[in-house]
Amino acid sequence: MRMLPWLSLIIVGISTLASADYEAGLGEYQRGHYASAIHEWRTAAERGNSDSQFALGMMFERGQGVSASLDEAYKWYRLAADNGLADAQVRLAELYLLERLEGDSGLAAQWFERAAESGNAAAQFQLGLLYLEGQGVDENAELAARWFELAAEQGHVAAQNNIGSLYETGRGVEQSYTRAFEWYERAAKQNDPFAQNNLGAMHARGHGVDRNHAWAVFWFVMAAQGGNDLAQENINASLPNLEEKQIAGSRVNIRAGASTDFDRIASLTRGTAVYVLGSMDGWSQVYFQQDNAPTLGWISNTLIE
Repeated sequence: MRMLPWLSLIIVGISTLASADYEAGLGEYQRGHYASAIHEWRTAAERGNSDSQFALGMMFERGQGVSASLDEAYKWYRLAADNGLADAQVRLAELYLLERLEGDSGLAAQWFERAAESGNAAAQFQLGLLYLEGQGVDENAELAARWFELAAEQGHVAAQNNIGSLYETGRGVEQSYTRAFEWYERAAKQNDPFAQNNLGAMHARGHGVDRNHAWAVFWFVMAAQGGNDLAQENINASLPNLEEKQIAGSRVNIRAGASTDFDRIASLTRGTAVYVLGSMDGWSQVYFQQDNAPTLGWISNTLIE
């Protein structure tokens, strides 16, 4: 019994040394000295430092400072994963899912679940997808919703969009447009184009919020600018519900306010058709299409007729 404190001090000392070696390796890696980084990390990894084990796995997977070897990468990832490092557990799961390791999606689900249970948001999201699709596990929308919501609450944007979709349709959860709207909005404000398109649709339909086609177009435009292919169709469907006006000035006297594309707003000429989304303090936010690019911007009310 008297030896326990002494043994504890030795373990702490080894852990401190391994952590210092990991930090030294990280410094060498950031300077591009891959061989030196591997030397530092190997020393720490052999002392049981999981961060160094994971780092070595990445180096062998990428072939940085060493010949690429998935077998060696697996060896170090597995050590780190068995030591409880969530990032290593996630990477192993991804490699099984990508079929780069011999196994199946069931093994991917097992590693994702270990990381998810430790609170890793990326793993929670991926596990939610597996349950939603029945890949490597029995399809279970309730469990999918549970893992999506846990990840969403940690700020995982794609999970926020996905749990929003489940609330909208009532799959795996009690249907609620209000909850769907809340999750879509959180993700949309973090520039997720899928959530932005979904949020626009909620505004257009009046689901979870009063119907407002101006807000619908606003979010559809944001989604289109983010690369969502469906958003332009949704813009076109919503425009007939907005008031179409024309620019009353020339390029010389156009005044551009805060805009998503200042140059496009500044190039508007007399007679150009725009759709007014709203006005405030003598300025109007307008939507217009130029060179097949959906654009939003603010211009003076005196230049709209």
